[in-house]
Amino acid sequence: MDKPNFLTDVRSMKHAYISYWSKLFSKRFPDHYDATYLYSLGEAGFNYITEYHIAADFHPFQRSLMEGFLVFEKQEEGVAFIFWAVLLWRQTLHEVEDSSLTLAAYKQMNSRIDDLESFIFVKYWKSDLSPDQDNSSAINLQHDDRISLLGKMAASMAHEIRNPMTSIKGFLKLLRHNINENNYERADSYLGFIEDECDQILMQVTGFLSFSRKPIMDEEMVHISVRQVLDHILSLLNPRLINENVDLLLDIPPGAMLYVQKMGIQQVLSNVLNNGIDALSELRSDKKMSISIVEDSFNTYIQVANNGPRVPEELYSTIFNPFVTDKENGTGLGLAICKQIMLNNEGDITFTSNEKETVFMLTFRKASIIS
Repeated sequence: MDKPNFLTDVRSMKHAYISYWSKLFSKRFPDHYDATYLYSLGEAGFNYITEYHIAADFHPFQRSLMEGFLVFEKQEEGVAFIFWAVLLWRQTLHEVEDSSLTLAAYKQMNSRIDDLESFIFVKYWKSDLSPDQDNSSAINLQHDDRISLLGKMAASMAHEIRNPMTSIKGFLKLLRHNINENNYERADSYLGFIEDECDQILMQVTGFLSFSRKPIMDEEMVHISVRQVLDHILSLLNPRLINENVDLLLDIPPGAMLYVQKMGIQQVLSNVLNNGIDALSELRSDKKMSISIVEDSFNTYIQVANNGPRVPEELYSTIFNPFVTDKENGTGLGLAICKQIMLNNEGDITFTSNEKETVFMLTFRKASIIS
């Protein structure tokens, strides 16, 4: 698979990015590495955030981080090493002056950094917070379960919110530059992106609050076209669809309408589509997704299908439960949130899966039935 075209110009600035990161890292960890090794580590990091044709789990940068971790005698120092190695890449991306850095490339590179942070958190959590050997009482076990639950929730929320917050910071930087250059037309477009990312944060918070027993921030039900909901979501997902070479087919009647909580349903569709792209990453080619509408007298159905590997049978009965996932870096909250949101909207979400395709079915009761 070729590298995405929108990263070609960024890769031409490779030396500038690596040099800047190496400078930041050497200030954070003086006297630990010589310049040659530090540059090679920086090169692995730059390649990681730009080489989307290599799956994250198999990229050499993860191995480089773990090798660096082993240099330290204390685990705490090693964790700090890994943490700063990743965090300083985000700082580098913000601060290097690169006129060739497009919005699409910026968002994709930040997404890759988010994936690495999630991987690191999961690895550290498993190694540092494993149950005590003598912890055999029911009270202690229950306490550990609650602490683990809180940690997983916190990790998931941080992961989901950090990406749009990082994008907002980047857009503000670009906005300031274009205002100084009196390029108000482009500045206005950046304001649109910032507004979209704020909506994304609100959407994520709404999803987490769907687990609350109290109706916190209940969103009003509105009439909205399916096409309007999808246009917003696909405007954010298109860079990833292009990057992953996924062919998306839409079969949406112009008049298809829903009576729903807009932000909540946007999150449901966003989660389902992202999960589909994740599943298709296991295919080398011929990656296909489709979104179609079916209606009857009582319900409107949105079908989201992909031709990726089938869902493991052992997940069939629990896939919508919190913290159930077969992804190494997954939090297992996405589909659980989707289920809760759909129930809050007088609907449901189900799935079928076989060797040819996996289909998630979103069922929405029509407004006349709800009222």
